[in-house]
Amino acid sequence: MNRNRATRLNSLHDDMPQQQTVPTHESASASLGSDPESVTAWMAEGTCRLYPPNKFFPSDGAGVERARKICATCPVVSECLDYALTHRIEHGVWGGCSERERRRILKRRRLELVAD
Repeated sequence: MNRNRATRLNSLHDDMPQQQTVPTHESASASLGSDPESVTAWMAEGTCRLYPPNKFFPSDGAGVERARKICATCPVVSECLDYALTHRIEHGVWGGCSERERRRILKRRRLELVAD
């Protein structure tokens, strides 16, 4: 790649809006224990902390099913789903739900608010 093209690509990247960082299963659980009142304190009890993060960010439907099976045994599955919905987490399996399922839940909630 020539120098001019690399410079242009870097400047384009610098101009792009930065995505908000939200904790991943692993990063959030790594910082737990210091503040039991934190919004992510429930993650210390999550079954996901026993697995590598890539288990919850699958690239296919079979991987989603494997992650769901792990979530099915988790004592904080509802807190996890609520966190993902509240923070609009777009990637991975959270609370036993895929990205698509979470989008559907949010859409259904919006429609219910409009109907009320």
